[in-house]
Amino acid sequence: MPFALTAGFVWLVSGPLSLGGGEKDIFLSIPLLLWSFVFLVGYLLLWLRGARLARSIAVSAAIATVVVAVAWVVLLVAWPVASAA
Repeated sequence: MPFALTAGFVWLVSGPLSLGGGEKDIFLSIPLLLWSFVFLVGYLLLWLRGARLARSIAVSAAIATVVVAVAWVVLLVAWPVASAA
């Protein structure tokens, strides 16, 4: 469900929803898309392995959140270091 709603969110952020600043689509849409995709893949893998519904949702959400957090840390730490070299 979150992955299906991401397209609507991207449409809102790109036009009708005005948060100020031109980078809103990058800083809001891409992390949401990444989180939704990782959640979808994790949920499907756990569900296919026979995990209970509540457990697969909780574990998938945790994994997706960690992946997005790690991606932000890598971008914030590695980008300036690579640019300075």
